[in-house]
Amino acid sequence: MQKTALLVFVFPVIISIAFSAFVLSDVLAQPDRHINMWQFVAHPSTQTGDNDIKIQNLVNSYSTFTPVSITVAVNNTAFDCGDLYITIYDLDTSPNQVVAQNGYFSQCFAENNLTLPIQDTFSQIIGKSGNYEIVTEMKDKNNQNTIKSTANFKVR
Repeated sequence: MQKTALLVFVFPVIISIAFSAFVLSDVLAQPDRHINMWQFVAHPSTQTGDNDIKIQNLVNSYSTFTPVSITVAVNNTAFDCGDLYITIYDLDTSPNQVVAQNGYFSQCFAENNLTLPIQDTFSQIIGKSGNYEIVTEMKDKNNQNTIKSTANFKVR
């Protein structure tokens, strides 16, 4: 009776653990694979540039194939109805290569205090690990003045 209980209850547990370890070791042996148990921890990134333009929703680190989605807040009404440009650069290349670049034209935000881009989203998937910089530039309606903000982030 005792041998039957061991065979029925303990043996499947041991086989499951061994099989799981085998599969996990095989997956982790593949290139660019790792376990990221703390991926839900998100720290906001540090920004430089003009105080009138802020990058929102950007965190310090993303996993590969997780979309980098941001919005932009502009506090200077002189740039109302201007053009917004968002560019992501790969900092691990020399010279820095452009990974993504989007332009959003006639962004009229002042009347309703809207975040940019209006009625659109900036979302970019980066499939390569490395260090990146995101640059947001807002040009006024006449293309005379520009405000700019930059922030760095990592993809793992």
